[in-house]
Amino acid sequence: MPVAKKKLASFKTLPAFQLEMLAALVASRNELRHQRRFGLRSVECHVLGIVGAQAPISLRRLCAELGLDKSHGSRLVARLEERGLLERCDDPADKRSFYLLLTPQGVDMHARIHDDAVERNAEWLDGLPAPRRGLFLECVAQLTAHSQAMLAREEAASGQPAAPRQEAGDKIETRGLLLVERAKLQQLHEQLAALLARG
Repeated sequence: MPVAKKKLASFKTLPAFQLEMLAALVASRNELRHQRRFGLRSVECHVLGIVGAQAPISLRRLCAELGLDKSHGSRLVARLEERGLLERCDDPADKRSFYLLLTPQGVDMHARIHDDAVERNAEWLDGLPAPRRGLFLECVAQLTAHSQAMLAREEAASGQPAAPRQEAGDKIETRGLLLVERAKLQQLHEQLAALLARG
């Protein structure tokens, strides 16, 4: 007698899947907005944001902050230098190294990107009733810390670090869909699941 197979729930009902779809929507909108408003990809805006907040910063530190390998980081920096937004300054202690700074044009762009990010995030949070926004942000902070601990345990168990993020231009074309980093999706999934469980 054949064993009855257990009916599996649709992936669409799993909070992680729902979170992946939400993250893809947010990332896709951000990418389009960055290109339309600034002529930059989202990852390039992230580079300017980090350099603007931490300059002078080494390429190594920038790549660590963004989770990029050095070759991807170097290409991003080169593109932003060509646009006149970043400049290199030699490290007097190590002639092979350099630090990154924003140019005057980069300082202006950084301010515009920052203002747009504040506006965009406020608009995004308008999707939640005001009393839930604080709880959501608290859950995000708690789950971020929890996810970092989970990643550290997984890295220890596997004996290798998590793969660095790739820049969007190096990802496979998917007919207009934006591929989203799995770790970020998992993090968002866990945060939303906790929020929905309380709701």
